[in-house]
Amino acid sequence: MHAPGAGFEWALLFAVVFSLLGFIPLTKGRRNAWTASTVSFVLNLIVLFFVNTIWLWSVMPIMSFTGLLPLVLLNVGIALVITAIGDGLSEGLSAAPVMAGLIFVIALITLVVNQNSGHDAYRASHLVPVVQEAQSQLPASSTAQLVIVPPDVATNKASQAMSNGIAGQRNYNTLLTLGPATLQSVNGQMVYVFPLEFNGAINKRHLDSVNPGYMMVSATDPDATVVEHYDGLYSMIVSLGNGQGGDPIHWARDHGYGGYGLEDPTLELNDQGLPFYTVTLLRPQLGMTFYAPVGELVINAHTGQITRYAIGHTPAWLDLVYSQSMAQQIVNWYGYYDHAGFCGMFNIGCTKADRLQVSGSPVLTYTGGSHPVWRMLLTSFEPDASVSKIVEMNAATGTMHVYTPQQPMGVESTVLDAFNNASGTGASGVRANHYVAEDLGLHVIDGHLTWMAAYVPEGVSNPSFVGVGFVDAYHAQADNVVFGSTKAAALQNYLAQLAAEASANGNAPGSGGQFQIVKGTIAAVSWDITGGQKFWYITLVGDSTHAYIGTEADLGPAIVFAQPGQSVTMSVYNVGLHESTMTINSFTDKSVPLTAPGS
Repeated sequence: MHAPGAGFEWALLFAVVFSLLGFIPLTKGRRNAWTASTVSFVLNLIVLFFVNTIWLWSVMPIMSFTGLLPLVLLNVGIALVITAIGDGLSEGLSAAPVMAGLIFVIALITLVVNQNSGHDAYRASHLVPVVQEAQSQLPASSTAQLVIVPPDVATNKASQAMSNGIAGQRNYNTLLTLGPATLQSVNGQMVYVFPLEFNGAINKRHLDSVNPGYMMVSATDPDATVVEHYDGLYSMIVSLGNGQGGDPIHWARDHGYGGYGLEDPTLELNDQGLPFYTVTLLRPQLGMTFYAPVGELVINAHTGQITRYAIGHTPAWLDLVYSQSMAQQIVNWYGYYDHAGFCGMFNIGCTKADRLQVSGSPVLTYTGGSHPVWRMLLTSFEPDASVSKIVEMNAATGTMHVYTPQQPMGVESTVLDAFNNASGTGASGVRANHYVAEDLGLHVIDGHLTWMAAYVPEGVSNPSFVGVGFVDAYHAQADNVVFGSTKAAALQNYLAQLAAEASANGNAPGSGGQFQIVKGTIAAVSWDITGGQKFWYITLVGDSTHAYIGTEADLGPAIVFAQPGQSVTMSVYNVGLHESTMTINSFTDKSVPLTAPGS
């Protein structure tokens, strides 16, 4: 349904019907019926045209009887007012306002009944599969894919590329604006994808209504260059802000999907970097109350071709069927109605302690598996600051996994306060340099449930990345928060902090972790400099899946003289078989008998 045409059609329908009804008198002595009906027709046509056009462009109702009821109510209500005024001027009563009032009441009752039918919130809390995990440990995260670049830093980098990159060279900064970023996994790498949007209708015509492409900013490497993809298969005839039927929602409506609720148009890239817009199809699942996904549209942004997929059967590269807001809504339903068991099912005798709600906002977390998950905390309705459950919702399938913390842990606000007052290993400069933490994420690192945050300078309008912090989620105090100017440095400091905490508690260093001894022959040695520090990378013969990383400052001069073919013994902190990078805790090379610092 094309909105301008549809707006006129709706206006014409109601204007004609109620102007004709205006010729049917219900009282005697009515004067100037022709004039009153003509004025009613003109006013209805003009007012309803503008109202319907705005409604159909912005609200975009479901094109079914029930979905159109709000629009019918709006039209009939306006017609009721206009025809009543017309009858008042003619000093009589016609059938027009009476019929309008009757239709309005019937439509309103029908809408209310439908909206409250099947209002079973307990059943709604199980619209997606729910798995209660017997083991309380969440899946371990791949440190190579930790999202350490905050969204505002990524936006700042993309904005600079608009002026200084290929976009700036092509003068796109005057024709286009930077669209909203979407965090997603592309070919196994976490990135922010920024679509470009037309800056007004004139600039759109200047570009022949074809969006040139998008920008991609690494979410894991703050030093990575912004990648810009334009022209050819990267250009888009469907894009956000395209207008006139070219944006994803209207494109889907105009191509046969007006009978659904359409939500969350998102630019997603396949593993080849080609652009697609995804749109989630919604239908009421219980009566007319709870709208939930029933399918996913994948729109080829370059050609406009639409492919529909059932939930759970989307392409492997597609990450985001369930939006952040929908994930939070469904988990809130679960927390409110499921946790209390019998009480939740019948809504009788429940206390605030029995009810759970999402604390903070869901965070998209990638552990190196098939899809990112929305990870969020549940806390009670009581005024406390403790975590009752940890929930992971698969962003592609909706499946929820529910975990119970092994020890008491605080919600995001208390953790953020600890990060901003960090004083653990390497964190002495956090407060001194006025760094602030943002973009909290919860991971399992080195066998520990761990909070991670990125740091940026305080009060800067165009922030830059300055470092990373980690803290054990069960001991999230300021004096346990570590800092590093790079991810590698922060991880090294975190290992040292965990060892110190274990020793202070009377345990052997690294207890609760997974230290192991690795022996082998060096296959290759390389190094790089990150954040002013030199890191050595070693691979072993027969082990093509792991790289072992360390610094001379931590391991001593022996690592500097390491050569292929030499036999070495290393102590490493094993964080899981899927982890490609292992941090070296100690390094011994018999051919180079040099001791480590402090030995």
